[in-house]
Amino acid sequence: MRGHGDHAPAKESMQFSILKKFLFAFLLISLVPLLVLSLYARQKLIDVGESAVQNSKQALLDNSASLLEARARAIARQVELLLEVCEDDLRALSLLPFDPDLYFDFSRAHLRRIWVRRGTRDRVEEVKEMIPLYREITYVDPEGVERIRVHENKITLARRHVALPFIGSFGEEDYYNEARALAPGDIFVSHLLGRHVRREEQLQGAPDVESAVGGAEYEGIIRFAMAVYRDAVFAGVVSLALDHRHLMEYTQHVLPIGDHEVVFPSYASGNYAFLFDDEGWIITHPKFWDIRGHDAETGRLIDPESPDYTEAAMKAGRTPFNLLHVPFIHENYQLIARSVLSGESGVTTTSSVGDVNRVMAFAPIAFDSGVYRRTGFFGGVTLGARSDAFHRPVEETATVIHEALALTVQHFVFIIIVTGMVVVLMAILLARSFSRPIQILNRKVRDIGAGRFDVSVEIKSRDELESLGRNFQKMAGQLENNRRQLVQYLRELEASKKEAVRERDFIQGVFANVVSGLLVIDRKEVITVANQNAAHILGYDVEELKGDSVAEALSDYSDLIELIRGVFQGREASGVDLEIVTIEGRKYIEVTASSLRDTHSADGRSVLVVIRDITHRKKMEQYLRRSDRLVSLGTLAAGVAHEVRNPLTGISLMLDDLHDRMTDRPEDQGLMRMALEEMEKLETIVNELLDFAANPSTRHVPTELGAVIENTLFLIQKQCKRQHVLLVRDIDPELPPIQMDPEKMKQALLNILLNALHVMPEGGELHVLTLRRENPEMFTGPREVEIRICDTGPGVAPEDMDYIFDPFFTRTPEGSGLGLSITHTIIEEHGGKIMVDSKLGRGACFKIFFPLPESGSGEIPSKEEVHAEDLGGG
Repeated sequence: MRGHGDHAPAKESMQFSILKKFLFAFLLISLVPLLVLSLYARQKLIDVGESAVQNSKQALLDNSASLLEARARAIARQVELLLEVCEDDLRALSLLPFDPDLYFDFSRAHLRRIWVRRGTRDRVEEVKEMIPLYREITYVDPEGVERIRVHENKITLARRHVALPFIGSFGEEDYYNEARALAPGDIFVSHLLGRHVRREEQLQGAPDVESAVGGAEYEGIIRFAMAVYRDAVFAGVVSLALDHRHLMEYTQHVLPIGDHEVVFPSYASGNYAFLFDDEGWIITHPKFWDIRGHDAETGRLIDPESPDYTEAAMKAGRTPFNLLHVPFIHENYQLIARSVLSGESGVTTTSSVGDVNRVMAFAPIAFDSGVYRRTGFFGGVTLGARSDAFHRPVEETATVIHEALALTVQHFVFIIIVTGMVVVLMAILLARSFSRPIQILNRKVRDIGAGRFDVSVEIKSRDELESLGRNFQKMAGQLENNRRQLVQYLRELEASKKEAVRERDFIQGVFANVVSGLLVIDRKEVITVANQNAAHILGYDVEELKGDSVAEALSDYSDLIELIRGVFQGREASGVDLEIVTIEGRKYIEVTASSLRDTHSADGRSVLVVIRDITHRKKMEQYLRRSDRLVSLGTLAAGVAHEVRNPLTGISLMLDDLHDRMTDRPEDQGLMRMALEEMEKLETIVNELLDFAANPSTRHVPTELGAVIENTLFLIQKQCKRQHVLLVRDIDPELPPIQMDPEKMKQALLNILLNALHVMPEGGELHVLTLRRENPEMFTGPREVEIRICDTGPGVAPEDMDYIFDPFFTRTPEGSGLGLSITHTIIEEHGGKIMVDSKLGRGACFKIFFPLPESGSGEIPSKEEVHAEDLGGG
């Protein structure tokens, strides 16, 4: 009992000795005097510093806003000078003779430098290069035909008809009529023309616009045009197309803060500039999807007042930015646009689409030519800075003031020094009592950190530090045991991880590269996995399919949904053939569904759907069935024609003799003449039937296909002009010669062209082009050539598509229905194939395919060889 009583006071003394030492040192030496000094210094700094900062802050803000507004006005003036230069250049161009070489020299003499980024996201290069100021220079004759066209410093030979509104590379234009309607000397100037670039096109997978190098670029022009007169007689229209990239140069490199420039601004920082036109559309911007442009599908300018023009659509990059119609972004954008159109400049605050608060200066760009005469302004320029960056100079000044005020602390130096000396003296005395144990523990901690756990701690201080030393030694032994176990676990885990990664990579590689499309659907009918081929066949993006329900993603394919649900209900694996319609057109697919054991699903079951694209096979089967039908019809037609022709000849001779005998009966003679005319029509039909069923021509000679097409088009040019049909051609001049009968080929093409003109009596467009393919669509050989003849007529009804090549099938009373049948026969004779695509109300497009021979052979396979090849390749 006595020993126990003696031990208790010593233990209590050891528990509280360290606490007493710290309390004594801090309370007596440090806490009281330092607390008094800190309160005094803090109050002095707050009182003096706040007054100085508030006074200087307002002065700096006013000065910065004035400088920002002045820079905006300077940029606006530079744009005004550029527009004046364009007008002066157009007037100078109108004085030149209409000579392509002079126009080419004019283009080369007007070059300006641009500073752009090139390369890829991983390797970005800054390039400064000289490009033409004008992307296009044209002269249009009085009939509305472009006689001279210098495009990107190259003279082009294609002559466009621009007397009517047309859709060019940059959208719909009518500059010829706009310029001709002006008074002599006046200039027509268009708004910015170009195709709207969507967000995903510019980013191409990049996280932001700053790193989107190598994505889609905005391509646009502003058209300047004026009528030219020679001796007071209208001589045509000349035009200059200002390259949009030169407008970008005025805002793309400007930083609102500082005087240096960058090749591309940081949109995320909010420090950038942009231009907008007199209708409120942005026309230069780091985000190309904010720039004015026509919709790629409709060819029309996007309407900012339509229900589709929403905040969600704008943030998704589907619509450009119009300052007059974005109150959902910030109401001050509308204020800026209206102030600029009133000729005012100023500074206000806004927020960007990315919700970045900005201070924005704006200034008007005066210009009153062309479409801008209505407002008298080309538009405006804005120069914005992020709000926190704009206020940073004020904060820096405040810091300087606070540093200056710190000098007041010198009044307390003497008190602090004296107090510090006392603190140091007491600290030394106190440190001697516990510094040695702490140093020992510190060395042992370093030993454990170095991996040496067999430590012994000898501390004899009779306080908490001695107890800490004993516990520390026990802890070191436990750490050594735990370390050994952890190392073993990590080795086993690493081996398991490598094996799992190998299996995952193998499965993902097989799934991604399999030729067929694959879908995995869980019990809730949700698509959990989809490969790229499945998305391509069904016309989706992979990410759109993943996570979508079967009922929504495959809503148009009820048979496929029923097949999947049947497998979930326990049916055996089965398949079905479907016809689907995607953005690429009509497709035929073969679908097989089977049950799949899935450890990730709640009930362990999923369905694997395998999709194969069998469109090519189906098309070839349809084509061969039609060819066989036409062969049978041709044989029948030949027999009927031979049997009918001789009786017709006899009847015609007898009627002719009766006609000659009735000289005294003019009325009867008239009836005989009408009968003879009808007999001639019947004989014409018989001859056409014989042509349709005739044996293939043997006069095949090596012939330039392009020359045959051009000669055929020459025959219909006058009829095109009479019917106001615009003939657009794009014939490859380097097509290799192929074996053919040129006269029969001309007949085949002429039948299609005349049919197209027949369905466009009130005018339209007729497009003729050739395409050379290295991966044939219709043949299994190495190459093929396609002739495409497309009109803008009413199109072919879906129910007529399978019969338009049949003899006597026609929807026009005056037609015989043999033209396309003869064309089909001629194409088949030459080893080719013909198909037609049409949408009712949107025109028809005839596609003629010929297999190109191996290089140097110069011969097309025969009809029988082509059919045998296609059947073997199917």
